[in-house]
Amino acid sequence: MKDDDSLMSVCATATLELGIDVGKLERAFQIDAPFTVSGFLQRMGRTGRRGNPPEMWFVMREEHPEPRSMLPEAIPWFLIQGISLIQLYIEKRFVEPPRTGKLPFSLLYHQTMSTLASCGEMTPAELASRVLTLSAFGRISKDDFRILLRHLVSIDHISVTENGGLITGLAGERIVSSYKFLAVFQENIEYTVRAGSEELGTIVRPPPPGDKIAIAGRVWIVDEVDHKRREVFCTLVKGNIPAYFGDVPGDIHTEILERMRGVLGEDSVYPYLMNNAARRLEEARGTFRKSGMDRHPLVSLGGKMWALFPWLGTYQFLALERFLKLKCGKRLGIKGMNPSRPYFIQFTMQAGEKEFFETVKEEASRDFDPMDLLYPGENPVFEKYDEYVPEELIRKGFALGVLDTAGMKKRISGWKAGSGERSWISGFRERTCFSAAETERPRW
Repeated sequence: MKDDDSLMSVCATATLELGIDVGKLERAFQIDAPFTVSGFLQRMGRTGRRGNPPEMWFVMREEHPEPRSMLPEAIPWFLIQGISLIQLYIEKRFVEPPRTGKLPFSLLYHQTMSTLASCGEMTPAELASRVLTLSAFGRISKDDFRILLRHLVSIDHISVTENGGLITGLAGERIVSSYKFLAVFQENIEYTVRAGSEELGTIVRPPPPGDKIAIAGRVWIVDEVDHKRREVFCTLVKGNIPAYFGDVPGDIHTEILERMRGVLGEDSVYPYLMNNAARRLEEARGTFRKSGMDRHPLVSLGGKMWALFPWLGTYQFLALERFLKLKCGKRLGIKGMNPSRPYFIQFTMQAGEKEFFETVKEEASRDFDPMDLLYPGENPVFEKYDEYVPEELIRKGFALGVLDTAGMKKRISGWKAGSGERSWISGFRERTCFSAAETERPRW
């Protein structure tokens, strides 16, 4: 790209945004909206490197909905998200802060094995003093580290010497001696997808049990994920969802979702929108007001069908989804929960709107262990070395370090029951596009 002047364009994944200075890129095109303001700025920053202004275009894709699609599909979520990203940066220079509350047990394994491999035999106390004092592990207790060490001894990643010291075990040697060990980021690993004895194909980064995937021309619900054998077992269901290629929503901040609600609720005109996008935005704003979404988060879709719009970021949304299913589901008669993270949740419910808010607030006001939001037998393995970490720590890391229960409770406490009982069917949708360009003084 640097040397070939005849090269006019290139298609790339997010890899191209990460510190590659080609130098003469005129503009970048983004398919759909990024998940973060930082990602948006980073990608736009690949252009305009030699005195020219950075320039970025967004192309928002929308599938034509079925004739009787429900309200949530009437909102162009990627378009609204893209506008929200731009407005947050223009108005507040907002960029997502680092998230420091995680329990990084996969990284803890990596640093533990790295320290033993480089320093040789160490007592457990010496090893703890070297590893746990690192800033990334500020929330990890000595008891958690003790559980990890005992597990690593049991699987021969660590061996105990006659003097009671710790050294790298035979199984651990095979891990740390690999050239792949130094990188703490997970490389793409393919999982075979099976339905009974039939092999359907392969995917990377499989979704958790209960989620749906589209593969082999049909829709399937994930029953089980075997991370050791790299297999996904699923069952055929009815429905229509986009094909699954391992592209899952990133860590979307609550500020973005709240600004999306503001975009839908205000009358502002954004000069960077092209005509088609501006018209699509006006349609969405009309739907937003007529449906009652501007006044309350729960909207009736007709009969026992409901849609909940919490306007929460990824981690709070995940906590809310599990909270409704595990803590409120039986009392409210919630079934068929179908989340589109982190925008909305559709479900059927036996209870009415008033009972929904009363029950949800009552359950949220109680003190409960975030571990209660894990499904029975769930082992949420996500990071590169999670497979070598004991299951109890993996579950704890997800419940206390990923699910934002406090943020979820705060949002629930501010909910008020609405008066809308209106049902909504979406209308026609079409493709939209808008552009953004920045000079020394931002001009959008």
